[in-house]
Amino acid sequence: MFVNYENIFFKGVAFVVELLLLNLLLAILLHFFGYLVDPYLNREVLHLLSTLAYAVSFSQHGMIFDKPTAFIEGIMSKVFRTVFLFSLILVVAFVLSHIKFSVKFFALFFTLLYVVVFLWRYAARNFYRYWRHLPKNCSKVIILGAGQVAAKVYDELLKSRFQGYDVLGIYDDIESSDYKVDANLVKGGLHDAMEMIRSGRVNEVISALPASDDQKSLEILKEAERYFVKSLIVPDFQRYIKKGVSLVDVANIPMVLFRDEPLEEPWNSFGKRVFDIVFSLAVLIMLSPVYVIIAIAVKLSSPGPVFFKQKRTGKNGKDFYCLKFRTMKVNAEADKLQATKGDSRITKVGAVLRKTNLDEMPQFVNVLLGDMSVVGPRPHMVSQTEEYSKLIDEYMVRHLAKPGITGWAQVDGFRGETSDISQMVGRVQHDVWYIENWSFWFDIRIIFQTVFNMIKGDKAAY
Repeated sequence: MFVNYENIFFKGVAFVVELLLLNLLLAILLHFFGYLVDPYLNREVLHLLSTLAYAVSFSQHGMIFDKPTAFIEGIMSKVFRTVFLFSLILVVAFVLSHIKFSVKFFALFFTLLYVVVFLWRYAARNFYRYWRHLPKNCSKVIILGAGQVAAKVYDELLKSRFQGYDVLGIYDDIESSDYKVDANLVKGGLHDAMEMIRSGRVNEVISALPASDDQKSLEILKEAERYFVKSLIVPDFQRYIKKGVSLVDVANIPMVLFRDEPLEEPWNSFGKRVFDIVFSLAVLIMLSPVYVIIAIAVKLSSPGPVFFKQKRTGKNGKDFYCLKFRTMKVNAEADKLQATKGDSRITKVGAVLRKTNLDEMPQFVNVLLGDMSVVGPRPHMVSQTEEYSKLIDEYMVRHLAKPGITGWAQVDGFRGETSDISQMVGRVQHDVWYIENWSFWFDIRIIFQTVFNMIKGDKAAY
């Protein structure tokens, strides 16, 4: 068994630093705002309780150094979970111990702690990336196999600079005409790989040989263990799976989960639903005067109803009626024909609503009803689903999540008309990526980007 002592060391350092930052921040706040805290509360006891609570929280949601660089949203999400669990443990401890505490003081404390821990972890991750990629700290790696899988492994190692891999060479017995990698990278056959391992210059060996060469691979990996060289095997299914997968245990049998979906986790799903309800209620209540004004404007713009109700495809392919402010004159093709630039069916009021996304506002009712989410893949017309599901392989995958009022594809340049199939392919790729990489902070980012686009206007909105 190989233990990543380097990761353990850095995680230990991070733990100590965060405890110091926690107690330093608490001491500063007590110095300036101590009057808000129960004067009978022993300061040393408060520091001790905080330290113990944070230790438990860090053990569940601490830093991870041996993974590729996280997006800022990923770090924010991890820090949020750390601080949230810490605050929950501390408050429960106070309540059970009948200790009086100031909501104002601890709200300030938890908020500043979030900011401080986020800045620290962001800086620490970047320092680790720099340190790990120094030549003396790189892990010396050889790759077995020169086929398509090996080419993919080599490319990914080059892109994963954060992990600090130095590929010494690729080894295979196949003919050079069958190489899927640059011939200059191939340093010899599998026998030469054995000699490299025995030389003591190799830290890790990665077998990317096809299943038909399992016996050869096993012999080399056994030899690697004799020389304390870490061995890794790239599963042969990597030939047709082009994304990350997860290993799950089913009835004590390890199985590969074909598609990892963060929203399948009950906690993530529950949190997203709570946010959807709270956010939607806030919008509907605070902007109710705006809804009334828009409704009047729509009614005066042309004969017909205020709202346009259209059947769209929802989660798991279940159809639902999506609400919008009517932006077109009443017409027989509304459920079949997508809006185009200069569409004569669009009213003057409708053009403004579509340009600013205000026509989508009634969909907050859909969110409350549970048919939609604030953020997710945009729901398409049933006719579009029937058409594109036959043309695009992963089209139906976008329906593994609830459709959203706004989405990653819409804020990243794939909004509006899809006259060319490549535009729909791009939208689907964004939707699938969102489903596989969802985080709460990613949703927040998309919401802010949507508001920004509403203010500046979107050229694709018509």
